Amino acid sequence: MKTLYETMSNYYKYNNIDWNYYLNDLAFPKNINDAKKFIDDFFAYAGKSYLIRDILQECETLRVNHTLSVFFIGLLIKNSSFHDLKIIDNDQNEIFEFSYLWFLVSLFHDMGYIQEKDWTYKFDYRKKSKDFEKIMKENKIYYNHSFYKRMPFTAYYDLGITFPVPSRYVRYHTPTVRTKYEIPYYNGISFNNGTTIKKSMYTSGTIFNYLEYCKMNPKINHYDHGIVGGLWLYDSLVKNYYLSFSRNKSADFNDFYINDLHFSTSQFPIFAYLADCIISHNMWFATDDYTIEQYEKYGLKQLTPPYAQPVQFNRNPILFILALADTLEPIKTCSNLDISPLDVLNNIECEFNHKQITLAFKNNDMFNKMTDKINRSTNWLDINVHINNKNNEIVVIF
Repeated sequence: MKTLYETMSNYYKYNNIDWNYYLNDLAFPKNINDAKKFIDDFFAYAGKSYLIRDILQECETLRVNHTLSVFFIGLLIKNSSFHDLKIIDNDQNEIFEFSYLWFLVSLFHDMGYIQEKDWTYKFDYRKKSKDFEKIMKENKIYYNHSFYKRMPFTAYYDLGITFPVPSRYVRYHTPTVRTKYEIPYYNGISFNNGTTIKKSMYTSGTIFNYLEYCKMNPKINHYDHGIVGGLWLYDSLVKNYYLSFSRNKSADFNDFYINDLHFSTSQFPIFAYLADCIISHNMWFATDDYTIEQYEKYGLKQLTPPYAQPVQFNRNPILFILALADTLEPIKTCSNLDISPLDVLNNIECEFNHKQITLAFKNNDMFNKMTDKINRSTNWLDINVHINNKNNEIVVIF
């Protein structure tokens, strides 16, 4: 078996077309500056620097290294599934490749942590939202929320959210007057493996209640970074779309190009789905009596038995891969062992076979930490875990 670092490096070298959606020159990161540049450049090539640049500058080293590691581990998981995952939009005759979906969801999934680290960052994000509104007014580009299902919009004001994530990926009929730049919705998300997803994993009410629960719970006492990250992803993608359109208002709002990059309103349900994956991957189930009682008090019944069910690859592939990659990623889990990120990756040997992942650890402390984390994930991920204590080996089957 090769080390996890070698496996990632080889995937980078020999599978460029599988991960490099824009086929641009992105060097394999070897230090923290390289890692930040990799993420920054990826979003820049996508015409989406608006999403990441401010946040990335404030992002701590551990989170950046963890994010890059999740990015490559997720690609290896997808590769081992033997599914050429992509979303097909039959209405628009458009295909969204896995490499496009994965870079957006994985490279942004931990960016909400900046709000956990510094509670005042929300004021920076609010200012960014005010600047967006000003640009829209100056360009006489008007938008409304009539295509959203009724949601408590003001509840997200504290985080600077202009566009809350819709919970259903369908077109809504509303009696309100349509505006020129309204965004149409389509009938769900369809993967090429036959999976169709028409709504978010949890209701908008459950998501908001969980956000409030984390903020008000004295043991947590902050907004959850997963929910914040998902909310910011969708909000920023929508704003970036409008800002891109403002550079060429003579174009068709529903379908246009900027610098050879395609912008289409058919992307909006995709954005909503990816945001929901980030939100849902960090909403933890209640497994003990005390937490179940607390969850029911806060209106989180969806996260309690028997309503809470493990995420399955076949039913929600991107969410499953994100959650599993986040679980298997060792840099964050082993961050308090005084081992460098590179040494962490080199202390693990791995094999990614057909829906089976084998991890062998050279370091006992790393093995113990990863065993504990992976075992705890079995109640919210549909996986089978086999532990070989004699060989410091973990096998995950999905």
